[in-house]
Amino acid sequence: MSRRDFCTFNPKENTFNTERYTCHSIEEANQMISGASAAYHLLADKTNREIHDLLLLIKQNLISIKEDVASMYCKESGLTRERFESEFGRTIFQLELFSKYIIEAEYIYNLNREQIVNKKRLEKRVIGIGPVLILGASNFPLAYSTIGGDSVAALASKNPIIVKAHPFHVGTSYIVANAIREAITKLDFPKNTFSHVIDDGHELAAHIAKHPDIKSIGFTGSQKGGEAFLKIANSRRSPIPVFAEMGSSNPVVLLASSLKEETEILIEKITNSVCKDSGQFCTKPGLFFIPTNISNDFIEQLKDSIFAFEEQPMLHPSIKEEFEKKTSFLNETFGRKSFFQSKQSNTYSHFPKKSMLYTTCVSFSTYPFLQEEIFGPHTTILSYSNHKELIQTLNELDGQLTFSIFGAKEKDGTILDKLISVATNKAGRIIFNDLPTGVEVGASMQHGGPYPASSDSRFTAVGTDSIARFQRSVTFQDLRI
Repeated sequence: MSRRDFCTFNPKENTFNTERYTCHSIEEANQMISGASAAYHLLADKTNREIHDLLLLIKQNLISIKEDVASMYCKESGLTRERFESEFGRTIFQLELFSKYIIEAEYIYNLNREQIVNKKRLEKRVIGIGPVLILGASNFPLAYSTIGGDSVAALASKNPIIVKAHPFHVGTSYIVANAIREAITKLDFPKNTFSHVIDDGHELAAHIAKHPDIKSIGFTGSQKGGEAFLKIANSRRSPIPVFAEMGSSNPVVLLASSLKEETEILIEKITNSVCKDSGQFCTKPGLFFIPTNISNDFIEQLKDSIFAFEEQPMLHPSIKEEFEKKTSFLNETFGRKSFFQSKQSNTYSHFPKKSMLYTTCVSFSTYPFLQEEIFGPHTTILSYSNHKELIQTLNELDGQLTFSIFGAKEKDGTILDKLISVATNKAGRIIFNDLPTGVEVGASMQHGGPYPASSDSRFTAVGTDSIARFQRSVTFQDLRI
């Protein structure tokens, strides 16, 4: 592999940034893996209090360089300062949350369980799974990247991590990586507790994923990308778990009772959820199910509201290209009577056009690709003529991260119970009378659902329970040596 250089892209200015980054070689990656393997055994001897101190020092280091991170973050992602503040706050919060969690008495108690069975003394210990490959997400340069949820959970469970920086925001990742390294050095942790890999493609990530010393993979991204790593992991001589959060269209069901009042507030909520940050969220609602007899005014008002939303760039030209490819296909398939698109601004010609498809549940059965995630400022609205048709259509859905229901028990009766039953079968999080964007970080959050929303619906990618992905158990029988 060549030692090639590359630059990140400024999607707002539509030009390349000036900073240059050099790809690591396979030999360097191998050295990182070897170092991580050695670090794993040393980390096992660290106390939870020492891991706690490391996470808190990383937090303090990030706070001290916040403005440097903010400048690079906005330049590489095209996201706003407001979005940066939100994501930076979440990143800091996750570090603090996990640092406190791993020193709680209940957590420590559950790491070791002893039992006498048939005169045999059994001691079950929870240990780290081993070196973890973390793949940074394109749409979250902080909270799902270098020291995002996967990295924090893996470190908290005493695993060395190898972070493959996402090439779209490698500058942001590099700054954050330095803050992590400083904390590791200051607290005298093994050097390869954390390794940072730079590559402008997928070659190094695939190489690392195949290495026998890597014991698990954390991934947030597209279904295509997640399935590629699942294929690699399962084709190894010793297969390893891949915890991948992938595609989701996050269906939203609007029952008739929810459309009889305060529709202006509902339209505003939908608009923000679909369009904010150019709709580049894994929890963006991509499918809305509404009654056929809904007023045409509602659809027109929603379309006008979406199209009037502030124009924003996408994360990278390649993401915009994929978005345009999918929306163009919808236009070709359904035509102007069903597919609507905002006008292109002369000022921001490199920004995406917002779009909306309005069709029926019959179309959903005819064109099953409608349930595929469209990453960007688009949503599809499907009308249902009765509750039977609605349930039949929803049963055709693949697994989802979220499922939202707008209605009221006293007004909608049994259909609400049926929807909850379908939603429970299809998704990891069910939302009532609200939209799915915005994932709270806590012990009660489930972020992950049946395939292809995630590769293993038993686990969450958000909250303290996510630590379980990077742990395994060992039982010692009659350890009396």
